[in-house]
Amino acid sequence: MNVELQLAPVLETCGCTGPKRRMCDLCWSPKGGFLACSGVCLQKHLMRFHGEVSPSAEVRAKAALKAMNLRDPGNSDRYAPHRRRLMNAVCSSKDRGDIGVFGAGNCADVDVETLSRAFREIWLIDLDGAAIERARDALPSQLRERTRLCGELDMSGFLARLDEWGERFPEPAVLAPQAVMSARQNLQRIGRNFDVVLSTCVLSQLVGPYHRAWAMPGDDWLSLQAAITAVYLATLAGATRSGGEGFIAFDVLSSSSVPAIAEMSGQSGEDLDAFVARGQEAGLFELSPDPGELVGQLQSPGLSSLVADLDVTAPWLWDVGGALQVVYGLTFRRP
Repeated sequence: MNVELQLAPVLETCGCTGPKRRMCDLCWSPKGGFLACSGVCLQKHLMRFHGEVSPSAEVRAKAALKAMNLRDPGNSDRYAPHRRRLMNAVCSSKDRGDIGVFGAGNCADVDVETLSRAFREIWLIDLDGAAIERARDALPSQLRERTRLCGELDMSGFLARLDEWGERFPEPAVLAPQAVMSARQNLQRIGRNFDVVLSTCVLSQLVGPYHRAWAMPGDDWLSLQAAITAVYLATLAGATRSGGEGFIAFDVLSSSSVPAIAEMSGQSGEDLDAFVARGQEAGLFELSPDPGELVGQLQSPGLSSLVADLDVTAPWLWDVGGALQVVYGLTFRRP
């Protein structure tokens, strides 16, 4: 798990003597930010330095995502190789019924026209409902008619708890049933399941709003990451129709932290896989998430009945602009 964010240098605090639990999400930067002991002190800071902003951390987190999607519509040609890999992974045959694309966003890494040749109906699913609406509106009319939307889906499961749990993070005995409840709520919001589900490198993004809002011990971050992953996987598996298939793309490593990754550009997946294995064996870096651990979580008692035929693909590189990400795919079948 990436824990660098909460370890960033702190530039300012509320000045109270108590432990610092809350971070100003509007001040946060890699160089530091503002820390407060409580929501009360955080609200004083927000009113003084940020004016008319929502007092709700959940509302601010959603607004930040929407602003990011507006700044970076993600239509650059650099996404094309990554996009083709995702489309090839799920478009292996014609007339596959329907597909749910989780984390569709601006559809930067989704080619709806390609999907339309294999699926009768395409569902774009994301937290940012405005982004997927813009993506659908940009389609030709015949594709818009076959494209459905499901916005405001919190795949992390706990954004509504940003303020509450920022004051006191729950014990594992409380966190586990909350994860189950969040996954069920997600499935109720979607209201249906699909012949194929596709997740487009969403997992690494889900913990971001929490890192920008909380200051917590490392063990709590590990518990949170495990719970978020459980919600995410249960949502994907539960949204897959019996006999259906899923493809989960997930980024595990970036050239921003491991510059040697850039030297692998143009190499085959097997070469990249060998590079990653050597780096792990030498202790040069860790994968987040580790593909084996992700498979292990899907094989846990709570999820094993929902998935079968798990397999991890060879990795590939995704140019996100300014960095290369190492990406794996995980395939499964719903029994």
